[in-house]
This record gives sequence, structure tokens and C-alpha cells, in this order.
Amino acid sequence: MSIDSMVVDPSVVGGGLTGIIVADRISETGKSVLLLERGGPSSRESGGTDVAPWANGTNLTRFDVPGVYESFFMDTNPWFWCKDITLYAGCLLGGGVEVNGALYFYPRDIDFSLQAGWPSGWQDHQPYTDMVAARLPSTDHPSADGKRYLTQSHDVVAQLLNTQGYKSITINDEPESKDHVYGYSPFDSLGGLRAGPVATYLQTARKRPNFELKLYTYVTNVVRDNSVITGVQTNDTSLGPDGIIFLNPGGRVVLSAGSFGSPRILFQSGIGPSDMIQLVEENPAAAARLPPPSQYIDLSVGYNVSDNPSINLVFTHPSIDSYDNWDTVWTNPRPADAAQYLANRSGVLASTSPDLNFWREYTGSDGRQRTVQGTVHPGGNTSVRTSFPYNTSQVFDITLYLSTGVTSRGRVGINGSLTVLPIEYPWFTDPVDKETLITALEDFVAGVKQVQGLTLITPDNTTTIVDYVNNYNPTSMSSNHWVGSNRISTSASTGVVDPNCKVFGTDNLFIVDASIVPSLPTGNPQGAIMSAAEQAVVKILVQK
Repeated sequence: MSIDSMVVDPSVVGGGLTGIIVADRISETGKSVLLLERGGPSSRESGGTDVAPWANGTNLTRFDVPGVYESFFMDTNPWFWCKDITLYAGCLLGGGVEVNGALYFYPRDIDFSLQAGWPSGWQDHQPYTDMVAARLPSTDHPSADGKRYLTQSHDVVAQLLNTQGYKSITINDEPESKDHVYGYSPFDSLGGLRAGPVATYLQTARKRPNFELKLYTYVTNVVRDNSVITGVQTNDTSLGPDGIIFLNPGGRVVLSAGSFGSPRILFQSGIGPSDMIQLVEENPAAAARLPPPSQYIDLSVGYNVSDNPSINLVFTHPSIDSYDNWDTVWTNPRPADAAQYLANRSGVLASTSPDLNFWREYTGSDGRQRTVQGTVHPGGNTSVRTSFPYNTSQVFDITLYLSTGVTSRGRVGINGSLTVLPIEYPWFTDPVDKETLITALEDFVAGVKQVQGLTLITPDNTTTIVDYVNNYNPTSMSSNHWVGSNRISTSASTGVVDPNCKVFGTDNLFIVDASIVPSLPTGNPQGAIMSAAEQAVVKILVQK
């Protein structure tokens, strides 16, 4: 492909979790694929250079070392977060999976069911989930030496869960088991390093001469001729006239810019609700790139958004090592742990902070079944609000999320500066969601006194669980697992993309990312979204 006169077949916008998978799989067929990523490199094998001071000379970036995950939220210059999205979103190669907790759960059947909102034809996910697991197997012992470290919080919470009838399992060995079960947290690690699609799918794509990756390439909109996409508009004028990359006849564009980025591209392409397109019209630079109003496509872009409502509990126990709340891991980790990790990718730093996950199912007052997930990890001093005296070195967090069955929905959109933001929060718009999570919290803490030395300090004995939830800061309730802003559906009246992931009203524009997922999967969504991407590619490739 010639850069000074670039035309491509499929152009994939967004080098994150799904965009890399789509680009790799399409390039396998021999088609020319251009993958565009607005950010820069992340891991060392992608060209990243953001190395911790204690790891100088190793080329191990913060996106390679799992244990520095908590530092992403403490950095004074967090260049890796998108500055034009008011929520946490990764603007770098690999996207959100390079800056998340690396929790990695294989989906269960209900996650792709008709009940969950998936169209007919998506239910047999297992072959695609198996393809994902073959490329990127999960592990609940990510240290390269096969040992587990810093497991005190697991051991304490396991005692509590055992008193409540839970059983211990290897989570991804039994993906269908999600009621009264717990296990060590599984991760997407390989050899003690953070992995994900950058370490797997991207590496095979890069070996093909028909694949090309462009970093620091920001896509504002697709170029349309009525229903036909003829190109993509970028900020890089070296790629084409005025930065436009044209498609070959019969070429396609796949948007994989995520639950926030893909809606914004659609708005700026004249696709979406009238109030969002009006904001684009009021921005002179963006308005000049819009198609004529007669070509606008009215779809529910940005609606139907779901995210796990989450409530954090803080405990202490004499056996806990809070690991200094992970505050010094980036600048000055414990010397023995740093030395062990640098020597052979083993020890505490080979894992992010989560230690245990558990699930329980509830039937709400509306008769709907909902699943509650818990995530346990040492540390959590920053969220302590208590009248109790406590030892900071013995603190650990437990976060309870509402997942499968959540009925609350919200909306994301843009403002006049084209910044993406929530227009309506997606948490507890249905009161039964709140009732269910409160019940789960009350059930969980009821057994605290049965574990010797275990103390709940947030909330403390000055408030009830009900009041604690009612007074919880809504902006702290997000688990940042946003899905549904470009919902897949059988009808343009209820969704944005059809069962083959094609945007309604267009001939060759597709979306494959978290935004098409119609409802929350059972666990943290990475595994389910990767499986969906594998299946989506098959459906896209058979389209004429």
C-alpha cells in the first residue's frame, strides 16, 4: 500500500480489544487491512517506552508489568487516558485492556442468549470462545513460577463465603457455574506479563504483508455517499487528500473505537439522534465534514447503555498485607519483589491486585434473575470512610457488582466540544436493580462476625447498608464496563447495527466493539467481547 495514495479494502478504526482481533482475522483472508489507532504504543513489543524507574534497561513498560496497574489511577501525567472522554478510556494501542485490571472470564451461554438481547444466530458462541481461549488462555496463577502470591485476602474471604454455602472452583474451568461459587481471579497474562490482543492477535497480523498499522491516527468520521462509505477522515494529511483514506470499490469500514469512540464517529458522520447531530452542526470544523442533511440516518446511537453498578466495602483483618495500598509500586516497589519480577517475571508484581472473585444469583421482586459478582483485593485505603480506628496495613476491598440481568439503562453523547460524556447515568434507573444489590450486600456482610478478626470498617456501625447505598456517590458507582451504545438488533427502531454488525441504513459500515453488546455479560466483559469479535468477523466476511 502506498502512503501517498492510500486506498484500502477493509479499514478498521480503533486498535483496541476488538479492532486488533478483527484486523488479524480479516487479514488472514488475504484482504488488505489498515488498522488505525489514535494513540501510541503500549507494551514493549508494540514499541512502548514508558518504563518504570526501577525497571530501567529492561524495556518493560507499565503495560507489561501487571502489578503496576493501580498506578494508572495515581499518575500525575496519565497520557494514556483519553482527554476528550470524561470517563476512563484508554487512548493507546490495545485500548482498555492495556489499562484495566486484566480480569478475564470466559463467557457463559446466557451471555449470548436471546434473553440477553442477542439476535438469533449468535447463541452458539462456544466455537468462538474456544478460538479466543486457544490464542489467549486464562490463568489464575499468573506468576511465571506457577506460584500464587499475596493471597491473604483470598483466604479470609473464602472463610466468609464457606459459611454462606459457597464452593471453591477454578473459575474458567466451569464458566457456567456462577451461583454460590468463588475462586482465584483469572487473568489474561502470559509468562508473567500482561497479554491481551496486543501480545497475541497483533503479532500474527504484523507478519502479513497485507496488514498495516498506523498509530497516532485520529478518525473523526466516515465519508459517505448516501448509504455507501467511501473513506475515513483522519487527522493525517499524509494518508490522503485532506487526511481522507479512500476505500477500494467493495471495501468496508469496521469501527472498533469502543462504547464512547464509535458513537462519536457516527454522530460526526450524520448518523444518530438529531440532538447529537445538531451539536456537530454547531461545531464549524465538524459541520464541514457532515453529509447533506437529506443523508442523515436517525438511529438510537448512544442509547441503551449499561454498566455494572458497583459498591465498595472496606474490611480489615490481622492477616492482611495491604501492600501499602499499591501506592509505591510504580516509583519504588518493595526491593525484593522488584528484583524477583525482573529476574524471572514472578512474584507479587506478576499479577494485578484482584485476588478472588465470587458470584451469587438472585431473583428480584420483578421475577427477573440477576447475578451479583464480587471482586476482592488487598489495599483500598483511599476509599475508607469510618469512625473505627484501623491499621492501614491490614485493609482490603471487596467490590460487589450487579451483572447479568441488569435492567437499568443510560445514555452517552457529546457536548459542544465533541467531548464524550454520560447524558444519563445507567445505574439504578430501575429500582429493582438497587433492591437486588442491597440484598446481596446485606447477605454478604451478615456473616462477617463468623470470621475471627474480620471487621467491616466502611460502612461502619453508624450507618446501614441501605443508607450507605442511597448516599453513595453516583460517579463512584461505575465499574467502567460500558456496553450497548450501538446495540445490535434485528430492527433499526431498536438498535444501531443489524445481526451481521452492519450499521442500519449503510452498505459497508460495520461496528465490532463493546458498543454493540446488548446487555452486560456475567463477569468483567473482556472474554465475552473477544468471543463476540471472533464471531462478528465470520458474519462480516460472508456479507456481499
